[in-house]
Amino acid sequence: VDASGNALAVWYQSDGIRTNIWANRYDAGTDSWGTAALIENDDAGSAYDPRIAVDASGNALAVWYQSDGIRTNIWANRYDAGTDSWDTAGLIESDDAGGAYYPQIALDASGNALAVWPHYDGSRYNIQANRYDAGSDSWGTAALIENDDAGSTNNPQIAVNANGNALAVWQQSDGATNNIQANRFE
Repeated sequence: VDASGNALAVWYQSDGIRTNIWANRYDAGTDSWGTAALIENDDAGSAYDPRIAVDASGNALAVWYQSDGIRTNIWANRYDAGTDSWDTAGLIESDDAGGAYYPQIALDASGNALAVWPHYDGSRYNIQANRYDAGSDSWGTAALIENDDAGSTNNPQIAVNANGNALAVWQQSDGATNNIQANRFE
C-alpha cells in the first residue's frame, strides 16, 4: 500500500499448462480494482510465490521463483506508478548450481530494494541477495550473504529502513539445532 492508500496485489495463477504471475492495482481515489495484468511472460516453466514491496509514491517491485525447465531462478518486475505500468520481467539470479526459492523483498524510501532467497549449491541451501538501484533502474549481481556451511538455511526475511540500511534474517541448521542468523547491509 502506498501513502495515498493505493495498493498492489500479486499472485500466481494457472493457465491450464503452467502457473504465471499476475498483478492488479487498487485505486483508493475511485475505491476500485483495475484490470489484472500478467507481469511475467517466460513460458519455460511455472512461476510461484510472488512477493511485492511498494514505496510511498506507489512504485513497486515484485519477485518470484520460476522454473526454466531444469531449475528454479529468481525473477523480478517493477511497477512504475507514474506511468501505471509494469516493466518487462527479468532474472535477478541465474546461478546454475541449483534451484532458488521463496524470495523476499523490501524497499527503502528512495525506491531502492533488496531481495533475499535460499539457493541450493548442490550440498545445502545458502542465502543470496541482490540489490535494485532506483537511480540506475537496475539490479546488481546476486551475492552470497552467509557462509556458514554447517547446515542448510531457510525462511529468509528482510527489512529496510528509510536510509537504505537492511537487515536479513534466516533460520539455519548447525547440524543439531536450528538457529537464527542475520546479516546487515549498510
